[in-house]
Amino acid sequence: MDKKEAITLLKDILKIDSTNGNEKAVADYLTTALDRYGIASEQVEYAKGRNQLIVSLKGKQQQNSKKLGFTGHMDVVPVGEIPWKYPPFSATEEDGKIYARGSSDMKAGLAAQVVAMIELKEQGLPFAGEIQLLATVGEETSAIGAGQLVELGYGSDLDALVIGEPTNNLIVIAHKGALWLRITTLGKTAHGSMPSEGINAVEHMLKLLTRFQEKFDFSLEVDELVGASTSSIDVIHGGNGTNVIPDTCTVEIDIRTIAKQDHQLILKDVQTMITELQETIPNLNATIEVINDLESVRTEKDDAFVELVYSTVESVTGNQIKPFGGPGYTDGSQFTKAKKKYPIVILGPGIGEMAHQPNEYVEIEAYLQSIEIYKKLALSYLTETN
Repeated sequence: MDKKEAITLLKDILKIDSTNGNEKAVADYLTTALDRYGIASEQVEYAKGRNQLIVSLKGKQQQNSKKLGFTGHMDVVPVGEIPWKYPPFSATEEDGKIYARGSSDMKAGLAAQVVAMIELKEQGLPFAGEIQLLATVGEETSAIGAGQLVELGYGSDLDALVIGEPTNNLIVIAHKGALWLRITTLGKTAHGSMPSEGINAVEHMLKLLTRFQEKFDFSLEVDELVGASTSSIDVIHGGNGTNVIPDTCTVEIDIRTIAKQDHQLILKDVQTMITELQETIPNLNATIEVINDLESVRTEKDDAFVELVYSTVESVTGNQIKPFGGPGYTDGSQFTKAKKKYPIVILGPGIGEMAHQPNEYVEIEAYLQSIEIYKKLALSYLTETN
């Protein structure tokens, strides 16, 4: 596959609107492309129109050999309200860039992994073991697709995993986890002129949130790679009329955690806080729901696979780089739940700052460079002596 064909493949999947769904269209396109080169694949249905793609490329030797995983997600976030310079699903090429929703996050990384596998097969380059690509749905919504694959056993026999999320071809070896809580206070409705006849759920929520911010200072928990843990109150709903005492109020809190934090312990501490408040606030009734629970990811700097990735990227790019950590979660949070533990590295051609932005783009040179990185990494890792 030459450079022009590789760019065309990327543009074609960028033209597919897979906004929080419709990933099957991407999976179907890639299946057809892989079929032309005799590369085996299968689809796993998550929901109607939302199929995941599993691709396998086996080397000459299988016994006592390794299995390298590639993964990327096929869904993209909504375009947003701000007008774009180019139509967001046109995959317009200009000044060495391709503009499209999902270009950086992260169809460029996914396309590069697919092309790398095609070129390895096409060129007959020798390697042992197996490369398995797991193209997922719903990463942007709590990594639901990767979660399904792990539950079905996919990813449990890997020896290492490369996630093609946007890093500008730098190496990310850690990222924060995500614990999202939905807290609801329940009260009693009444006429606004007679507040004593009701129980104001909004007022109770305000007291609860005040105590939450007093009690929990997540910034005190710090990791050298990803920085401090954080929390933010991002959604609040309550009341349906100025003259009606509200009987429900709901908030959603986004807590980003580091490796040493235990999500179950945090949840227990929040419940304890509510119980203590109920002793001082009459009729306080509050419930907690976990709406996202993804663990942090961390692979150590001195891991042999990290060192191999480091030397591979340096040999292709000519740049000396150091592994670092990132704040946002990836499908890696789900793959850490696999039965087998293995190193996870995040490495892709997109620019992280362009993710979810209007006029999102990927640089063509970085995309083509990532193909070479993935190919060389696979050949280095899956040698016939393993």
